[in-house]
Amino acid sequence: MASESFPLGGVSPGRGGIAHADPAEAAPSRDGVAQRPAAVEGAAARTGCRAEHALLLSLIASALDGTARTPSCRGDRFDWDELIGMAVRGRLLVHVQQGLVVSGIAAPPGLGPAVKAFRQRSLMANSVNLSTVRRVSGALDDAAVDFVILKGPLQLRALYGDYFVRPSSDLDLLVDRHDYDRAAAVLKGLGYAPAERCESRWWRHYLGEQHFLPADRSFAVVDLHHRVQQPGCPAPREVASYIGDGHRVPLGTSEVPVLSAVHACLLAAISFVKATFHREHSLRYLGDLAMQLLGMSDRQRHRLEAVARAQGIRHLLLFAWNIAGELLPVDLPPASVPRPWSRLDRATLAAMSLSPEDPAIAWPRRRALLWHLCDPIGPFGRIGTYAREARFAAAAEISRIAPR
Repeated sequence: MASESFPLGGVSPGRGGIAHADPAEAAPSRDGVAQRPAAVEGAAARTGCRAEHALLLSLIASALDGTARTPSCRGDRFDWDELIGMAVRGRLLVHVQQGLVVSGIAAPPGLGPAVKAFRQRSLMANSVNLSTVRRVSGALDDAAVDFVILKGPLQLRALYGDYFVRPSSDLDLLVDRHDYDRAAAVLKGLGYAPAERCESRWWRHYLGEQHFLPADRSFAVVDLHHRVQQPGCPAPREVASYIGDGHRVPLGTSEVPVLSAVHACLLAAISFVKATFHREHSLRYLGDLAMQLLGMSDRQRHRLEAVARAQGIRHLLLFAWNIAGELLPVDLPPASVPRPWSRLDRATLAAMSLSPEDPAIAWPRRRALLWHLCDPIGPFGRIGTYAREARFAAAAEISRIAPR
Protein backbone atom coordinates (compact mmCIF):
# COMPACT_ATOMS: atom_id res chain seq x y z
CA MET A 1 0.00 0.00 0.00
CA ALA A 2 3.00 2.26 0.37
CA SER A 3 4.20 4.67 -2.25
CA GLU A 4 7.48 6.49 -2.49
CA SER A 5 7.63 9.85 -0.79
CA PHE A 6 7.09 13.20 -2.39
CA PRO A 7 7.94 16.64 -1.08
CA LEU A 8 5.46 19.47 -1.02
CA GLY A 9 6.01 22.16 -3.61
CA GLY A 10 7.05 19.82 -6.37
CA VAL A 11 10.73 19.13 -5.79
CA SER A 12 12.28 15.71 -5.65
CA PRO A 13 15.65 14.60 -4.33
CA GLY A 14 18.21 14.03 -7.04
CA ARG A 15 21.65 12.55 -6.74
CA GLY A 16 23.31 13.50 -3.53
CA GLY A 17 20.04 14.85 -2.16
CA ILE A 18 19.97 17.87 -4.50
CA ALA A 19 16.43 18.97 -5.24
CA HIS A 20 15.34 19.30 -8.86
CA ALA A 21 12.18 21.08 -9.86
CA ASP A 22 9.26 19.03 -11.10
CA PRO A 23 8.61 20.21 -14.69
CA ALA A 24 4.86 20.02 -14.06
CA GLU A 25 5.23 22.64 -11.33
CA ALA A 26 7.57 25.05 -13.04
CA ALA A 27 5.04 27.73 -14.02
CA PRO A 28 2.02 27.87 -11.75
CA SER A 29 -1.18 29.73 -12.56
CA ARG A 30 -3.46 31.51 -10.14
CA ASP A 31 -5.68 28.44 -9.58
CA GLY A 32 -2.78 26.19 -8.64
CA VAL A 33 -2.58 24.23 -11.90
CA ALA A 34 0.86 23.99 -13.47
CA GLN A 35 1.17 25.61 -16.89
CA ARG A 36 2.10 23.27 -19.71
CA PRO A 37 5.01 23.95 -22.01
CA ALA A 38 3.91 25.02 -25.49
CA ALA A 39 5.35 21.81 -26.96
CA VAL A 40 2.71 19.68 -25.26
CA GLU A 41 -0.33 21.89 -25.92
CA GLY A 42 -1.17 19.96 -29.10
CA ALA A 43 -0.91 16.64 -27.26
CA ALA A 44 -3.08 18.04 -24.49
CA ALA A 45 -5.79 18.87 -26.98
CA ARG A 46 -5.70 15.29 -28.23
CA THR A 47 -5.89 14.02 -24.64
CA GLY A 48 -9.00 16.09 -23.99
CA CYS A 49 -11.05 14.34 -26.68
CA ARG A 50 -9.76 10.77 -26.60
CA ALA A 51 -12.56 8.42 -27.58
CA GLU A 52 -10.92 5.60 -25.64
CA HIS A 53 -11.30 7.49 -22.36
CA ALA A 54 -14.97 8.19 -23.03
CA LEU A 55 -15.70 4.58 -23.98
CA LEU A 56 -13.75 3.19 -21.03
CA LEU A 57 -15.67 5.40 -18.60
CA SER A 58 -18.94 4.37 -20.24
CA LEU A 59 -18.14 0.66 -19.93
CA ILE A 60 -17.06 0.98 -16.30
CA ALA A 61 -20.23 2.93 -15.52
CA SER A 62 -22.32 0.14 -17.07
CA ALA A 63 -20.44 -2.47 -15.06
CA LEU A 64 -21.08 -0.52 -11.84
CA ASP A 65 -24.79 0.22 -12.17
CA GLY A 66 -25.93 -2.40 -14.70
CA THR A 67 -27.28 0.20 -17.15
CA ALA A 68 -26.64 -0.20 -20.88
CA ARG A 69 -24.94 2.76 -22.55
CA THR A 70 -24.34 3.51 -26.23
CA PRO A 71 -20.90 4.75 -27.30
CA SER A 72 -20.84 8.29 -28.65
CA CYS A 73 -18.46 7.31 -31.49
CA ARG A 74 -18.47 4.51 -34.05
CA GLY A 75 -16.62 1.34 -33.08
CA ASP A 76 -14.09 1.72 -35.89
CA ARG A 77 -12.88 4.97 -34.32
CA PHE A 78 -11.68 3.27 -31.16
CA ASP A 79 -8.16 2.01 -30.68
CA TRP A 80 -9.20 -1.18 -28.88
CA ASP A 81 -5.62 -2.27 -28.21
CA GLU A 82 -4.90 1.00 -26.44
CA LEU A 83 -8.16 0.79 -24.48
CA ILE A 84 -7.38 -2.77 -23.37
CA GLY A 85 -3.84 -1.79 -22.38
CA MET A 86 -5.16 1.19 -20.42
CA ALA A 87 -7.64 -1.06 -18.62
CA VAL A 88 -4.91 -3.57 -17.75
CA ARG A 89 -2.63 -0.85 -16.36
CA GLY A 90 -5.50 0.54 -14.31
CA ARG A 91 -6.64 -2.97 -13.22
CA LEU A 92 -10.06 -2.36 -14.79
CA LEU A 93 -10.20 -5.07 -17.44
CA VAL A 94 -12.91 -7.18 -15.80
CA HIS A 95 -15.08 -4.06 -15.54
CA VAL A 96 -14.57 -3.47 -19.27
CA GLN A 97 -15.69 -6.99 -20.11
CA GLN A 98 -18.76 -6.67 -17.88
CA GLY A 99 -19.61 -3.27 -19.35
CA LEU A 100 -19.52 -4.65 -22.87
CA VAL A 101 -21.93 -7.41 -21.90
CA VAL A 102 -24.32 -5.04 -20.12
CA SER A 103 -24.31 -2.59 -23.05
CA GLY A 104 -24.64 -5.29 -25.71
CA ILE A 105 -21.44 -4.29 -27.48
CA ALA A 106 -19.47 -6.93 -29.34
CA ALA A 107 -16.11 -7.57 -27.73
CA PRO A 108 -13.04 -6.85 -29.88
CA PRO A 109 -10.89 -9.89 -30.86
CA GLY A 110 -8.07 -9.00 -28.46
CA LEU A 111 -10.23 -8.77 -25.37
CA GLY A 112 -10.75 -12.49 -24.73
CA PRO A 113 -7.05 -13.41 -24.46
CA ALA A 114 -6.34 -10.27 -22.43
CA VAL A 115 -9.13 -11.01 -19.94
CA LYS A 116 -8.01 -14.64 -19.65
CA ALA A 117 -4.44 -13.59 -18.80
CA PHE A 118 -5.69 -10.90 -16.40
CA ARG A 119 -8.00 -13.38 -14.67
CA GLN A 120 -5.22 -15.95 -14.33
CA ARG A 121 -2.98 -13.34 -12.75
CA SER A 122 -5.76 -12.33 -10.36
CA LEU A 123 -6.57 -15.95 -9.54
CA MET A 124 -2.99 -16.78 -8.64
CA ALA A 125 -2.30 -13.61 -6.64
CA ASN A 126 -5.62 -13.50 -4.78
CA SER A 127 -5.65 -17.20 -3.95
CA VAL A 128 -2.29 -16.75 -2.25
CA ASN A 129 -3.64 -13.64 -0.54
CA LEU A 130 -6.69 -15.49 0.80
CA SER A 131 -4.57 -18.36 2.10
CA THR A 132 -2.37 -15.83 3.86
CA VAL A 133 -5.40 -14.09 5.35
CA ARG A 134 -6.58 -17.29 7.01
CA ARG A 135 -3.14 -18.13 8.39
CA VAL A 136 -2.24 -14.67 9.67
CA SER A 137 -5.67 -13.71 11.02
CA GLY A 138 -5.86 -16.93 13.02
CA ALA A 139 -2.50 -16.22 14.62
CA LEU A 140 -3.45 -12.62 15.45
CA ASP A 141 -6.74 -13.80 16.96
CA ASP A 142 -4.89 -16.35 19.10
CA ALA A 143 -2.61 -13.56 20.35
CA ALA A 144 -5.63 -11.31 21.08
CA VAL A 145 -4.36 -8.57 18.74
CA ASP A 146 -7.16 -6.40 17.35
CA PHE A 147 -6.81 -5.79 13.62
CA VAL A 148 -8.73 -5.31 10.39
CA ILE A 149 -7.98 -6.27 6.79
CA LEU A 150 -7.67 -3.42 4.29
CA LYS A 151 -8.74 -3.77 0.66
CA GLY A 152 -7.76 -7.00 -1.10
CA PRO A 153 -9.94 -9.84 -2.42
CA LEU A 154 -12.31 -9.77 0.56
CA GLN A 155 -13.19 -6.17 -0.22
CA LEU A 156 -13.62 -7.05 -3.90
CA ARG A 157 -15.99 -9.85 -2.93
CA ALA A 158 -18.06 -7.47 -0.80
CA LEU A 159 -18.29 -4.88 -3.59
CA TYR A 160 -18.50 -6.93 -6.76
CA GLY A 161 -19.34 -10.46 -5.64
CA ASP A 162 -16.02 -11.68 -7.04
CA TYR A 163 -12.69 -12.29 -5.29
CA PHE A 164 -10.79 -11.97 -8.57
CA VAL A 165 -11.90 -8.66 -10.13
CA ARG A 166 -8.29 -7.47 -9.99
CA PRO A 167 -5.02 -8.82 -8.55
CA SER A 168 -4.08 -8.06 -4.94
CA SER A 169 -0.60 -9.34 -4.31
CA ASP A 170 0.03 -8.10 -0.74
CA LEU A 171 -2.08 -8.49 2.38
CA ASP A 172 -2.69 -5.15 4.10
CA LEU A 173 -3.42 -5.28 7.84
CA LEU A 174 -4.21 -2.36 10.13
CA VAL A 175 -3.51 -2.44 13.86
CA ASP A 176 -3.41 0.25 16.52
CA ARG A 177 0.00 1.85 16.98
CA HIS A 178 0.20 0.49 20.52
CA ASP A 179 -0.35 -3.06 19.19
CA TYR A 180 2.11 -2.73 16.34
CA ASP A 181 5.07 -4.44 18.00
CA ARG A 182 2.89 -7.31 19.24
CA ALA A 183 1.47 -7.81 15.75
CA ALA A 184 4.98 -7.73 14.29
CA ALA A 185 6.03 -10.39 16.80
CA VAL A 186 3.13 -12.61 15.70
CA LEU A 187 4.24 -12.29 12.09
CA LYS A 188 7.84 -13.11 13.00
CA GLY A 189 6.56 -16.19 14.83
CA LEU A 190 5.01 -17.31 11.53
CA GLY A 191 8.37 -17.01 9.79
CA TYR A 192 7.96 -13.48 8.44
CA ALA A 193 10.79 -10.94 8.49
CA PRO A 194 10.55 -7.19 7.84
CA ALA A 195 12.10 -6.07 4.57
CA GLU A 196 15.44 -4.43 5.25
CA ARG A 197 14.44 -1.19 3.57
CA CYS A 198 11.39 -0.92 5.86
CA GLU A 199 13.39 -0.81 9.09
CA SER A 200 13.97 2.95 8.90
CA ARG A 201 12.16 5.65 10.82
CA TRP A 202 10.61 6.85 7.54
CA TRP A 203 8.75 3.57 7.20
CA ARG A 204 7.90 2.79 10.80
CA HIS A 205 6.98 6.25 12.06
CA TYR A 206 6.12 8.51 9.14
CA LEU A 207 4.66 6.10 6.61
CA GLY A 208 3.36 3.92 9.42
CA GLU A 209 3.87 0.53 7.82
CA GLN A 210 6.38 -2.18 7.07
CA HIS A 211 6.51 -4.98 4.52
CA PHE A 212 6.94 -8.41 6.12
CA LEU A 213 8.38 -11.03 3.78
CA PRO A 214 7.36 -14.68 4.18
CA ALA A 215 9.89 -17.47 4.53
CA ASP A 216 7.56 -19.63 2.42
CA ARG A 217 6.89 -18.09 -0.99
CA SER A 218 3.52 -19.81 -1.16
CA PHE A 219 2.25 -17.03 1.13
CA ALA A 220 1.84 -13.33 0.39
CA VAL A 221 3.84 -10.39 1.67
CA VAL A 222 2.09 -8.74 4.63
CA ASP A 223 1.98 -4.95 4.84
CA LEU A 224 1.46 -4.14 8.51
CA HIS A 225 0.00 -0.64 9.04
CA HIS A 226 -0.67 1.63 11.97
CA ARG A 227 -1.44 4.53 9.60
CA VAL A 228 -3.62 4.63 6.48
CA GLN A 229 -2.21 7.79 4.92
CA GLN A 230 1.20 8.99 3.89
CA PRO A 231 2.97 12.23 4.82
CA GLY A 232 1.77 15.16 2.74
CA CYS A 233 -1.90 14.15 2.66
CA PRO A 234 -4.45 14.78 5.42
CA ALA A 235 -4.64 11.73 7.67
CA PRO A 236 -7.55 10.54 9.82
CA ARG A 237 -7.36 11.66 13.43
CA GLU A 238 -7.47 8.06 14.64
CA VAL A 239 -7.56 4.50 13.29
CA ALA A 240 -9.21 2.86 16.31
CA SER A 241 -12.66 3.18 14.73
CA TYR A 242 -11.43 1.56 11.50
CA ILE A 243 -10.58 -1.48 13.61
CA GLY A 244 -13.40 -1.31 16.14
CA ASP A 245 -16.20 -0.73 13.60
CA GLY A 246 -15.10 -3.58 11.37
CA HIS A 247 -17.15 -6.74 11.01
CA ARG A 248 -16.31 -10.38 10.48
CA VAL A 249 -16.95 -12.17 7.21
CA PRO A 250 -16.67 -15.91 6.60
CA LEU A 251 -13.61 -17.29 4.85
CA GLY A 252 -13.57 -21.05 4.68
CA THR A 253 -14.17 -22.38 8.19
CA SER A 254 -13.10 -19.13 9.90
CA GLU A 255 -14.20 -15.51 10.07
CA VAL A 256 -11.93 -12.54 9.45
CA PRO A 257 -12.40 -8.80 10.17
CA VAL A 258 -12.93 -6.33 7.32
CA LEU A 259 -13.76 -2.62 7.19
CA SER A 260 -17.27 -1.29 7.66
CA ALA A 261 -18.89 0.29 4.59
CA VAL A 262 -18.23 3.78 5.96
CA HIS A 263 -14.55 3.15 6.59
CA ALA A 264 -14.16 1.32 3.27
CA CYS A 265 -15.44 4.51 1.59
CA LEU A 266 -12.96 6.62 3.52
CA LEU A 267 -10.11 4.30 2.61
CA ALA A 268 -11.09 4.38 -1.08
CA ALA A 269 -11.04 8.19 -0.98
CA ILE A 270 -7.66 8.15 0.79
CA SER A 271 -6.26 5.71 -1.77
CA PHE A 272 -7.53 7.89 -4.63
CA VAL A 273 -5.89 10.97 -3.18
CA LYS A 274 -2.65 9.09 -2.61
CA ALA A 275 -2.61 7.88 -6.22
CA THR A 276 -3.40 11.39 -7.48
CA PHE A 277 -0.51 12.87 -5.50
CA HIS A 278 1.80 10.30 -7.07
CA ARG A 279 0.24 10.65 -10.53
CA GLU A 280 -0.69 7.00 -10.70
CA HIS A 281 -3.69 5.14 -12.11
CA SER A 282 -6.52 5.95 -9.74
CA LEU A 283 -9.89 5.20 -11.34
CA ARG A 284 -10.24 1.82 -9.63
CA TYR A 285 -10.38 3.61 -6.28
CA LEU A 286 -13.11 5.92 -7.56
CA GLY A 287 -14.93 2.84 -8.83
CA ASP A 288 -14.77 1.25 -5.37
CA LEU A 289 -16.00 4.49 -3.80
CA ALA A 290 -18.84 4.78 -6.31
CA MET A 291 -19.88 1.16 -5.77
CA GLN A 292 -20.05 1.71 -2.02
CA LEU A 293 -22.05 4.92 -2.45
CA LEU A 294 -24.49 3.29 -4.88
CA GLY A 295 -25.41 0.80 -2.16
CA MET A 296 -25.95 3.46 0.53
CA SER A 297 -29.14 5.22 1.57
CA ASP A 298 -29.23 9.00 2.00
CA ARG A 299 -29.02 8.48 5.75
CA GLN A 300 -25.92 6.31 5.39
CA ARG A 301 -24.30 8.87 3.11
CA HIS A 302 -24.91 11.63 5.65
CA ARG A 303 -23.36 9.41 8.33
CA LEU A 304 -20.35 8.88 6.07
CA GLU A 305 -19.85 12.63 5.79
CA ALA A 306 -20.30 13.05 9.55
CA VAL A 307 -17.65 10.41 10.27
CA ALA A 308 -15.28 12.06 7.78
CA ARG A 309 -15.79 15.40 9.51
CA ALA A 310 -15.09 13.87 12.91
CA GLN A 311 -11.92 12.28 11.51
CA GLY A 312 -10.73 15.56 9.99
CA ILE A 313 -10.89 14.33 6.39
CA ARG A 314 -14.25 15.67 5.20
CA HIS A 315 -12.65 17.77 2.45
CA LEU A 316 -10.64 14.76 1.31
CA LEU A 317 -13.78 12.62 1.09
CA LEU A 318 -15.76 15.29 -0.76
CA PHE A 319 -12.87 15.83 -3.17
CA ALA A 320 -12.87 12.15 -4.19
CA TRP A 321 -16.67 11.91 -4.12
CA ASN A 322 -17.04 14.99 -6.32
CA ILE A 323 -14.72 13.58 -8.99
CA ALA A 324 -16.39 10.17 -8.79
CA GLY A 325 -19.69 11.96 -9.38
CA GLU A 326 -18.29 13.63 -12.50
CA LEU A 327 -16.76 10.50 -14.03
CA LEU A 328 -18.98 7.67 -12.79
CA PRO A 329 -22.71 7.01 -12.25
CA VAL A 330 -23.03 8.24 -8.67
CA ASP A 331 -24.72 11.38 -7.33
CA LEU A 332 -22.54 14.30 -6.34
CA PRO A 333 -22.08 14.80 -2.60
CA PRO A 334 -24.65 16.85 -0.65
CA ALA A 335 -21.92 19.45 -0.06
CA SER A 336 -18.71 20.09 -1.89
CA VAL A 337 -15.44 21.99 -1.78
CA PRO A 338 -13.69 23.81 -4.65
CA ARG A 339 -11.30 21.68 -6.67
CA PRO A 340 -7.72 22.93 -7.06
CA TRP A 341 -8.11 22.38 -10.82
CA SER A 342 -11.58 23.91 -11.19
CA ARG A 343 -10.89 25.04 -14.76
CA LEU A 344 -10.21 21.51 -15.98
CA ASP A 345 -13.00 19.65 -17.71
CA ARG A 346 -14.24 16.07 -17.42
CA ALA A 347 -12.00 14.84 -20.23
CA THR A 348 -8.87 16.05 -18.46
CA LEU A 349 -9.99 14.52 -15.16
CA ALA A 350 -10.50 11.26 -17.05
CA ALA A 351 -6.98 11.45 -18.46
CA MET A 352 -5.54 12.04 -14.99
CA SER A 353 -7.19 8.92 -13.61
CA LEU A 354 -6.92 6.64 -16.68
CA SER A 355 -3.61 7.59 -18.32
CA PRO A 356 -1.56 9.52 -15.76
CA GLU A 357 1.66 8.78 -17.63
CA ASP A 358 0.58 11.20 -20.41
CA PRO A 359 3.10 14.08 -20.38
CA ALA A 360 0.44 16.45 -21.73
CA ILE A 361 -1.57 16.46 -18.50
CA ALA A 362 -1.44 19.71 -16.51
CA TRP A 363 -1.35 18.35 -12.98
CA PRO A 364 -2.32 20.55 -10.03
CA ARG A 365 0.47 21.73 -7.80
CA ARG A 366 0.78 19.34 -4.89
CA ARG A 367 0.80 22.05 -2.25
CA ALA A 368 -2.34 23.57 -3.81
CA LEU A 369 -3.99 20.18 -3.70
CA LEU A 370 -3.02 19.70 -0.05
CA TRP A 371 -4.49 23.10 0.79
CA HIS A 372 -7.85 22.14 -0.73
CA LEU A 373 -7.82 18.77 1.05
CA CYS A 374 -7.28 20.26 4.52
CA ASP A 375 -10.29 20.64 6.81
CA PRO A 376 -10.62 23.90 8.78
CA ILE A 377 -9.96 22.63 12.32
CA GLY A 378 -9.17 24.54 15.50
CA PRO A 379 -8.59 28.25 16.09
CA PHE A 380 -6.41 28.69 13.00
CA GLY A 381 -8.79 26.87 10.61
CA ARG A 382 -7.39 25.44 7.42
CA ILE A 383 -4.09 27.30 7.87
CA GLY A 384 -3.38 25.35 11.04
CA THR A 385 -4.25 22.01 9.42
CA TYR A 386 -2.12 22.78 6.37
CA ALA A 387 0.86 23.87 8.49
CA ARG A 388 0.65 20.70 10.59
CA GLU A 389 0.52 18.41 7.55
CA ALA A 390 3.30 20.33 5.79
CA ARG A 391 5.56 20.11 8.85
CA PHE A 392 4.95 16.39 9.14
CA ALA A 393 5.71 15.90 5.45
CA ALA A 394 8.91 17.93 5.70
CA ALA A 395 10.11 15.97 8.74
CA ALA A 396 9.29 12.73 6.93
CA GLU A 397 11.29 13.78 3.89
CA ILE A 398 14.31 14.68 6.02
CA SER A 399 14.02 11.28 7.69
CA ARG A 400 13.87 9.54 4.32
CA ILE A 401 16.86 11.22 2.68
CA ALA A 402 18.99 11.38 5.87
CA PRO A 403 18.01 8.32 7.91
CA ARG A 404 19.34 8.06 11.41
